[in-house]
Amino acid sequence: MRVGIIDLGTNSVRFDVHQLGPRKKSRLLHREKLMVRLGQRVFVDGKLDAEAQQRTLHAFDSFAHTMEQLKVSRIIAFGTSALREASDSSRLLEEIKKRTNIDVRVISGAEEARWIAMGVLAHEKRAKGKFALVDIGGGSTEISICRGKKVLHSESFQLGTARLQQVYLRRSPPTSKVKEKDPADALRTHLRSVLLSKMLSEEWPKVDRVIGSSGTIRALERLL
Repeated sequence: MRVGIIDLGTNSVRFDVHQLGPRKKSRLLHREKLMVRLGQRVFVDGKLDAEAQQRTLHAFDSFAHTMEQLKVSRIIAFGTSALREASDSSRLLEEIKKRTNIDVRVISGAEEARWIAMGVLAHEKRAKGKFALVDIGGGSTEISICRGKKVLHSESFQLGTARLQQVYLRRSPPTSKVKEKDPADALRTHLRSVLLSKMLSEEWPKVDRVIGSSGTIRALERLL
């Protein structure tokens, strides 16, 4: 059986086609990633941008064509932070369904964090002792505290890069108007308040190591 998997995120949409075989073995047949920037202005306007919606629809048109060529028999598609928060996301999902017959299911932040942890732990050979998994997306950041293959704490925080840029870093380089707090300092304060309030109240344990995933983590790796 051939399965198409679509992950519609805040910045990018990822599309895979896998050939599933016996004994749960799979073979990757196709992979692509498009930067549709669906979350453009969502976190300040509360609605999806018209151009961003068109980019997303064009991407799904292309995916549907590819899946027809590859004779995909099952499609799994889900959306995350931008679709969770946009007040008009249902209209975009209806249009995708109308044009491509693809049902996109919007998952919760908790579900997103759980799936990310499961995916990393299934392939992370260094997963020993106590460590943190961090996945920085466009609209949210998922953090899980694990011991070996067991998840001790898991949470989705509204701290994605696109969200924080739209709310705090509206100018480049970030500058403040007279009598305004420096935007970078305001962002740091916000990050600490959101993360610490959760981690301290639930007594998340300290860890010795952090394992990161996502394109943002890879970008930070190149910068450092």
